[in-house]
Amino acid sequence: MEDSNFPLDFNEDEETLDEDEFNIPKFSLPTLESILAEPDDESTLVLDELSLSNVPDEGTSSILAESINALSEDYRPPELDALKNWETTSIASNESRPKERGIKSVHGSVISLNRMTMLSENLASSAEKRSAGRPTVLAVSSLIGVGTSRGFVLIFDTDQKLKMCLGTPQIGEKYGGVSALEFNIDVTRMLVGYSKGEILMYDITNGKLLRTITDATPPGTAVLHVKFTDDLTLAVCNDSGGSVFELNFRRVMGVRSCESRCLFSGSRGEVCTIAPLHLTQVIADHAVRDRHLLAMGTLTKVFVVALRPKTKVVFLHRLGMNPSSAPLISWKLSHFKYNDHTTVDPMLMFARGDVVYFFHARCEGWGDIKFVHLRTMNLTYKIINLAWINSQTIVLVDVREQLHVLDVDSQTDLESKSADHIKMVYNNATFKSIATGGNVSAALATVGERACYHSMVSNGGSIYLLGYDSIYTATLNNWKDRINIALTYSHQHALKLALTFYNGTAKAAIGLPSGNREERMNLVSEMILEILVEFVDLSMTSLCPDSGKLQVLIDFYRNVVPVCVDHCLHIGRVDVLFTRIYERFRDDCVAHGAFLECLEPYIINDRLMIINPQVMKDFIEHYQAKNMLESIEQCLLHLSVESLDLNQVMHMCWAYGLYDAIISIHSRGMNDFITPFCELLLMLQSSLKTGNPLSDKLTTLGNKLLVYMSSCLAGIAYPTGNLARSTSMSVKDQMFECLTTPFMTEKGLEGIYPVVQTLLHFSTKEFLNVLSLNFAEEYFRDEEGCSKVQCIVDILLQVMVENEGFRPDQIGSLFTFLARQSARQNSPLHLTTLLRHQVVEFLTTPSDNSTDNEERQQALVELLECGVLSSDDRERSGETARLVELAEQAAFYRVLKILHTRSRRFDLVFLAHLRDTSSDSDAFHYVIETMSSYDKSEMEKKLVKTIVMDHIKDLIKLDSGRMASLFMSVFKESMQVIAEKLKDDPLMLFNFLRGIFGDRSKHSSTNDLNKLGGISMESYFGGEDMDDETSTSSYPNDPHICELYLDLLCQYKKDEVLDFVQECYVVRPRTALDLVLRHGADDASAFLLEKSGDISAAFNILIGVCKEKMQLLGSGGGGVEVDVGGGRYYEIINTSMDKVVRLCQRNSKKLVEKQREKLWFSLLDLTLKPQNNGGGQDPPPPHLDFCKERARKTLNSMIGHMSLSAVLQKIIQDPAYKSGEFSEIKNLLLGMLDTYQYEKTLIGTTLHLLSRDRYKSLNQLKSSITHGIAPRSQFCSICRNPLLRGGSATLVTDAASQKMIVFRNGSQYHEGCLLRGGSVSQISLQNCASVEKDRSSFESWRKPQQQMGASFVSGVQISDNNGGGGGNQKTRERSKSKVRTTSFLQDFEDKRFTLKIKSPPLM
Repeated sequence: MEDSNFPLDFNEDEETLDEDEFNIPKFSLPTLESILAEPDDESTLVLDELSLSNVPDEGTSSILAESINALSEDYRPPELDALKNWETTSIASNESRPKERGIKSVHGSVISLNRMTMLSENLASSAEKRSAGRPTVLAVSSLIGVGTSRGFVLIFDTDQKLKMCLGTPQIGEKYGGVSALEFNIDVTRMLVGYSKGEILMYDITNGKLLRTITDATPPGTAVLHVKFTDDLTLAVCNDSGGSVFELNFRRVMGVRSCESRCLFSGSRGEVCTIAPLHLTQVIADHAVRDRHLLAMGTLTKVFVVALRPKTKVVFLHRLGMNPSSAPLISWKLSHFKYNDHTTVDPMLMFARGDVVYFFHARCEGWGDIKFVHLRTMNLTYKIINLAWINSQTIVLVDVREQLHVLDVDSQTDLESKSADHIKMVYNNATFKSIATGGNVSAALATVGERACYHSMVSNGGSIYLLGYDSIYTATLNNWKDRINIALTYSHQHALKLALTFYNGTAKAAIGLPSGNREERMNLVSEMILEILVEFVDLSMTSLCPDSGKLQVLIDFYRNVVPVCVDHCLHIGRVDVLFTRIYERFRDDCVAHGAFLECLEPYIINDRLMIINPQVMKDFIEHYQAKNMLESIEQCLLHLSVESLDLNQVMHMCWAYGLYDAIISIHSRGMNDFITPFCELLLMLQSSLKTGNPLSDKLTTLGNKLLVYMSSCLAGIAYPTGNLARSTSMSVKDQMFECLTTPFMTEKGLEGIYPVVQTLLHFSTKEFLNVLSLNFAEEYFRDEEGCSKVQCIVDILLQVMVENEGFRPDQIGSLFTFLARQSARQNSPLHLTTLLRHQVVEFLTTPSDNSTDNEERQQALVELLECGVLSSDDRERSGETARLVELAEQAAFYRVLKILHTRSRRFDLVFLAHLRDTSSDSDAFHYVIETMSSYDKSEMEKKLVKTIVMDHIKDLIKLDSGRMASLFMSVFKESMQVIAEKLKDDPLMLFNFLRGIFGDRSKHSSTNDLNKLGGISMESYFGGEDMDDETSTSSYPNDPHICELYLDLLCQYKKDEVLDFVQECYVVRPRTALDLVLRHGADDASAFLLEKSGDISAAFNILIGVCKEKMQLLGSGGGGVEVDVGGGRYYEIINTSMDKVVRLCQRNSKKLVEKQREKLWFSLLDLTLKPQNNGGGQDPPPPHLDFCKERARKTLNSMIGHMSLSAVLQKIIQDPAYKSGEFSEIKNLLLGMLDTYQYEKTLIGTTLHLLSRDRYKSLNQLKSSITHGIAPRSQFCSICRNPLLRGGSATLVTDAASQKMIVFRNGSQYHEGCLLRGGSVSQISLQNCASVEKDRSSFESWRKPQQQMGASFVSGVQISDNNGGGGGNQKTRERSKSKVRTTSFLQDFEDKRFTLKIKSPPLM
């Protein structure tokens, strides 16, 4: 197989590879889980890093073997199991959030940082008296232990008194400083680790040294951590080499000993910190108690190991790379809720840099431990230590020694507090192992720069911080303390914080009862009230502005009162608001008024519905004094009636006309809906009787009564709200009874049906609209409701028609209302014949108001559609004729359409459509629909056609295009007939023909492709874009009609003539030329002359137009300058000149050189002439620069059509440049050269691109030809004989010349076996189909190859039998051929086909 030095280039158009043919192994894309489980480049993710030390220990070597094997095969990162629950939050520091100066966060002061004064003084005293050195490590249990740099351990009790001092100066000199310290679970033993690698055990009860362990860690390493487990005989430690060791304590025959065993070797990953899980004595039966879980953090990962009953890895998680940050680990026991019970399980928190992870160690049975991911916190700062302060709150220390208090559940940064004054102790000397020579790795030394593992210890709800000369405690503040601290900033801040405790949303809250919600709320509410009262007292005294304008004081109280109201409403203590607090504000008139006005929004929003009667009285009097009656009314609608002084309120409402309040109080307080309605109606009736115009107040009253009546009939509350279902039905019945009561003298109302009569006199139209709206309700839709509607209609007729006192327009509104209701009711209203006639007569009476006309027409339409006015009844035929007459007089075309359609007068329907100017009327559509309908007779269609022909001009005015389409497609009339009918009106005829030929004004000319002076690509390269005879024309085939339209087009739309003659090939050229010449259509004339071959005449016409426009620029030395529209005139000249340029460019190839010179030089002379005339003027004319630019464009356009020598000679001989300097023609020459250079570059780039495409094609062809094919076996697939020997159908003597057939899928055969020998019966059934398929493919390929000695088919080489090079070599592409034949005896080193191609360089 030949090697190719050419790069392969695959694209989507090439044939795809067959996997079976090329024996490509199957593969699958990596999944998300596999990607997450992949190790980093630095180290391997599997726990082979948990290797053992080089100490030859058979027991040790098998400790983690089972764990590593299990993890390698079945381990699945626990974060993948909780992928759906993955929760990541970015947490910003409180310091990074913008806030006003002096304003604390809503959480208040969560934590207090206090110095342990006595302990710190004793520590300093011990350092001075005993030369103990500075503190290095801290351990806290029921006692406090502090290790020093000179090997001493100071033990303090809970009273901060020094209890004992362990160690001697000799121990410090021998073992170095204390680097690790730990109490056991019952605080009877202490392990002390030293910077030179030794570990000592002390009895804390008496200070006795029990064990000295010198071989726990390798020589030359420091002890970083030493930790007790819950088993008093088991401890763990790790050294500065990154290794972890297990310490087993024994006492045999009174002799104490310690056995050390390596758990993890630092050679495969250095452990920076360890943390065993401690279970309290309360949890005695937890599943992990006897497993002794140990969490370890390396530079790249955190993992958890179960030490008993055998060592096993149960969890692993990779950490992000952060070289300067150490890994941090902490355990916490937390409550977890399951389906029906709550358990206490360990929670593992670990972090590195700015990311903190939380995992739940969940025990499934007694053997399986599963770590479930809970959340991930992304911080905006890097941390150096962390600790739990309670089960929901953690404290972090960042690199600036800032304490951050975070709530775990809400992932909120509660508070940030500076701790840089503590000067925390760092363990960098221990991590660098300075005491033993500093033999640690660079990575561990870098991490140790910020290591402070032993300077922050959590115990009993407090966090202890070790400084260089003191110890501090960080504790959570009690809820009362937090509120009191907030009071030092402001009362409002304290109230806001107190509400969080009241609502139970406060974070890190301690001191409140957790189980009793009511008790908690009572405790907090009492404190909120105390703060409020104090806040009000201060607001009235010290906080109140001493001086200033009155408005300043009002604004101050308007800010104070809402605070009091909001908090009293929130805790439900309105009684305090309206007693103690209100009395305090009442002492000051300004504060009193501000308090009362601040109550309004709470009342309107229904937050305050009950008010103390005294306060309510003051409220009404205050608003009444300030004439804020509308506000009073709005508040009365929302307040509970029980809290009102009805005598005072009703007296005020009647006195000031608060009608909504009167109705609302009666309906809500007394359940009386009719009495206030009648009383108010009596006021309206009395005013109407006077005959004087109503005042604005009474007009408002009338409108309110209409709305109230509508609300009652609908069964809803007024002005807002809903009524109970039983009350709703009762109110409907009461209002209906009120409307239909004929006499109501007991209420003071006069006349028959006084309610209806009064409201009709007030506003007939609005009252009828209210009735129409309510008649659509379900109350009036059933059978009983229809009778109620009829009852009201009868009352309306009796009041308005049978009695006097109503104007005609009011009667008309009634008739319109009756018509609408007759059409909409389920059962038609009963109307007499006389009444029906009156209704029709009124509805068809013209009105000056177009809206009224439309309403009346709609009412008639609805009456006709519902059958009230039927035209089918013979008895009513006279009524129909009268209705048609009235509708025509009123121009009710929609009514006429219905009436004429029912009488099958479709011709008259067309007239109605034609005259109807509404948007939904379409005469053309109606004609098409009528003429294509099958239910119309031929006579009816003929009538429609006749009337359409009579109104042809009207249709043309509507839409000439649709009119033309209608006649051509529907009526199929010849255009000559239409033209004959319209010959007396040329403009109308033009519009008709324009509709047939189409409006071409929107289409730009095909030759005018670039109005900015550019040349189209087709014109530039010689494209004949004007002689496209093959384009289909949409014009009629009658040349006389086309010429008639051309004649009219020249008269009315001369700017569209050129488009028409370019696109229409039906018109006769000579006739068209005569027409355009006669009418002076220059562009069209030039086009037709050019098309006929008279280039010179076309040029003369266009150049003449240009001369006319150029003459306006100035003639001679004293010509008058003309500027039409400023630069707009220059654009017109440019357009005219561009047309001449394109004419010359299109026809230059057709002309001889002298003819080309005549055209181009004539054009050039025209552009140079203004320069000759104006060149000597001083100052030069303003158009001179334009003419020079125009000349440059003309010269650029000549390039490619004229020789450069002739152009240069013409320029030099021109008088404008002959007498001048070279600078005057410099720009012209440079422009010509730039154009030449551009075209040269363009052609060169094109040639390079073509060369690269050719190279790419040939390269792909060679790669396909020289691609090798390998057989899958050395035996024939049919005869099963070796391929180097002949097959079963081949003679032995022919074996040497036997060919081998190899397919792309790797199957192989002898040629003889595939063609004539080796029947299918010799083959197994499973291979039968594949053999037949290969045989068929070979036969189809072999037939066209029989005459070729050597050929290349689809990239496969076919060689001659004798291995010679005879025969022709050809290339042929056949996509279905997949066969290669070759002789196994030929010399494969003989390359008969070599393609030598060199890749062209990139431009």
